[in-house]
Amino acid sequence: TETRCLTNETAKEIQSDLHGLLSAFEASVLGPYLEGFTVNEIARQLSRSPKSVDNATQRIRRKLAKYLQSDNRQ
Repeated sequence: TETRCLTNETAKEIQSDLHGLLSAFEASVLGPYLEGFTVNEIARQLSRSPKSVDNATQRIRRKLAKYLQSDNRQ
């Protein structure tokens, strides 16, 4: 439907904008995280510890919250 299409477009725009704000590691975590993979699954995929992936997801959430509150967002 039209609402779903608009929601998908908005999500893609936000994800694109976020990539400019994220570190390379955070960006590598974001995709699988949005696809529904667990922290442990992402850690295995990236050969990193679950704790480092969990920390990255927390940083991503903080950056997303800051982005959504930003007056610069159009």
